[in-house]
Amino acid sequence: MPVIVYSALRLLLIGIAGAGLYLAGMRGVLLVAAAVLLGAALSYVLLDRFRQASALWLQRRAAGKESRFGRGLRADADAEDEDVDRQRGDPASESSDREHHGQADPER
Repeated sequence: MPVIVYSALRLLLIGIAGAGLYLAGMRGVLLVAAAVLLGAALSYVLLDRFRQASALWLQRRAAGKESRFGRGLRADADAEDEDVDRQRGDPASESSDREHHGQADPER
């Protein structure tokens, strides 16, 4: 999983930056903030290949999947449409359904 490798390398860079800043005399909250910023900047420059591999892996993984939320919404909307059509029994809705599906209305 490229995402785990990239994340681990980013954490390693933040740790190295923090150690370097600690040895330089920085302490406290400023040390943590500076280490995170420096580690993020270094990872942007040094880990470009890993970042691109992670992004590509995530994109491929997401491309073939529809979210569970989206599937549920679509199924719910389809069921609701069927119920409304059944309750109406409206010939106008049936003819618009036929036209929508490419079937001509024989009465026209």
